Amino acid sequence: MNPQPHPRPLAELVRIESDPAYRALFCAELDAAIQDRFANRAAVVAEVQAAADRLRELILRGEPGPSA
Repeated sequence: MNPQPHPRPLAELVRIESDPAYRALFCAELDAAIQDRFANRAAVVAEVQAAADRLRELILRGEPGPSA
């Protein structure tokens, strides 16, 4: 199965540059996607830090963790 070539490879870029309403929509969606990615990254970092804190606490107390 061969992918269909784009009739104009830069058609969307041309539309973004030439259509102010489309550009505004594109930029708003891009900003939302970037903010969502940063929020997800922050959540993952917080989870990793919490897990590291729990592990550090277990090590300092000398308690065994859950067995696998």
